Amino acid sequence: MNLFIESIEGGTYLAGIGDQHATEYLVDEYRGGKQFQSLSDIKEQLSGRAFDRVLLRQNTPYDEMCGSQSPCDKLEIELEWR
Repeated sequence: MNLFIESIEGGTYLAGIGDQHATEYLVDEYRGGKQFQSLSDIKEQLSGRAFDRVLLRQNTPYDEMCGSQSPCDKLEIELEWR
């Protein structure tokens, strides 16, 4: 399993788990996408779980304004997650 973290506008993050892409997102008590304020918050929430890879995808307001839908256009980096 891999962890996929999406950086979204306003300095918040969404996190999902899956093999090739996020198929199950972490949710809050209202079953909405749980928003995190930092990568440390995500690490704390998922402490004790191991992942094969942890990927961070950077979404920018510019991508939204231009209507970019291509996943190839997004900056994606693998994080060291220990």
